[in-house]
Amino acid sequence: MAVNSKSKRLIVVMAALLASALGDALAQTRTMTITATEPMTTDNPYGDSSAPVYSLWCHTYGCLGRYDIARNKPIGILAEKWEAIDATTWRFTLRKDLKRHDGGPGPTSQDVIHSLNRIRTDPESVQSSFVAMIDKIVAVDDLTFDIKTKAPAVNLVFALFDRFTVTSAELYKQHGREADKKFAFGWGPYKLEQYLADRRVVMRKHSDWIEPDGGDTKTSPDLVILQQMREPEQRVNALLNGEVQVAKSVSPQLVSRIEGQAGVKVLKTGGIEVMFLAFNNKLAPWTDIRLRRAAALAINRQLIVDRLLGGYGKVQDGLVGPNQSCYTGPADRTNGYDLARAKALLAEAGYSNGGPEIEFNTAVGRYVSDRQIAEAVAQMLRQAGFKVKLNTPEYANFWADVRKGQSPFYYMGRGSVFDPSDAAGQFLATGGSPRVQYSNPKFDELLAAQYAEADPDKRCQIWRQLNQIMIDDAPMHFMWTHTLVTGMRANIDMEIDMSGEYWLPKAQMK
Repeated sequence: MAVNSKSKRLIVVMAALLASALGDALAQTRTMTITATEPMTTDNPYGDSSAPVYSLWCHTYGCLGRYDIARNKPIGILAEKWEAIDATTWRFTLRKDLKRHDGGPGPTSQDVIHSLNRIRTDPESVQSSFVAMIDKIVAVDDLTFDIKTKAPAVNLVFALFDRFTVTSAELYKQHGREADKKFAFGWGPYKLEQYLADRRVVMRKHSDWIEPDGGDTKTSPDLVILQQMREPEQRVNALLNGEVQVAKSVSPQLVSRIEGQAGVKVLKTGGIEVMFLAFNNKLAPWTDIRLRRAAALAINRQLIVDRLLGGYGKVQDGLVGPNQSCYTGPADRTNGYDLARAKALLAEAGYSNGGPEIEFNTAVGRYVSDRQIAEAVAQMLRQAGFKVKLNTPEYANFWADVRKGQSPFYYMGRGSVFDPSDAAGQFLATGGSPRVQYSNPKFDELLAAQYAEADPDKRCQIWRQLNQIMIDDAPMHFMWTHTLVTGMRANIDMEIDMSGEYWLPKAQMK
């Protein structure tokens, strides 16, 4: 059928109006792209263990709550109330005003029980260590449940909040593992729209979400894209070009490229990710405490912070430093830099003519300046007499070996160490994860005691003793906490907490 000139003009006008309306709709959609440095390897919400991964699933499926570190208080997300009933029982009550993203019912006690069971039994799960203190979860009614712990656990709320992801028992029963791929519906403030492993994640704001502690979410981002960018230079270029709105983990040497530039700003936050060198205490040669201490004494940590981190770090001895709770001042004895003492310990262990031969593993692009730091550490160890082979495997392989206890000596970080209990239990308690394979009955006794001590001052004194044991036995050598540097477009107002993470409903896009 022929189209006359009048009809053609009408079609053109209508197309222009449609394009204009579409453009207005897109302009009204507040889109925030955030760089992701953490590998995103699985859509299984229990299949990885890191602060960024927990944050992703907390925003989408929902977790029991989050811990506001700046204000030092827990805030409910799916839970609206919690209280200690007795020494080994905590009672939680879930919110009544939540709907699942697909229109299904709000979370129930059965969903929480299902989630614990999946954390413990899913063959892909790597999160069992943080629920090790739990004996069982008992439903009181649909919205109320009791968490029974194996022993007193005064820090249970902190240990679970931010990390205990609650998923739907109903959807998993219907679809099994496919629920994570095709039916990833939860109760969090954002709905998962796309998960492309090691590329990007897309989340859309859940229109029915109500912030539990109040606050206007009208100008929080409507669409959030977590874009994988491993290279620091790439992240900074993307920020300056306007391709992303938030660039995480800006390397110290690149800060000057952002500061003073129009349209962008820099946020600097003290960190609680503790960086360390870990020795597998059951793999030679690290079964010998003299060699562990020699390696620790050979490292000039302050020099590395000053030269390679540009001062954006804070050296600390032990797991508990100035940015962690229960810090009571410097330890009585430290493993500070002492090259002469390191050489003497090597000689005492039978290596007066050099050695032993060791393999040192590090990720590359996962932590700030990790390759350069590892190279500096390797050189310092060689100066003491160690014969060092530095390995830089792909992060997935590196992380798999660490989790299985197959990496003898490595550099990495433990995120979200504010209360140190969980990190200590995970890495250093007898029978914990195989990452370090350390065992000390006195350490275990004190670790159990601090879980049961409700008096804050007394609990912190126990932690002072625990910290000293870590330093003296040197199962790990604690290095520093990073000063976190985040680049941000000027129209973004978003708080980055000491874990390096954020809560998107509180973010504002002007």
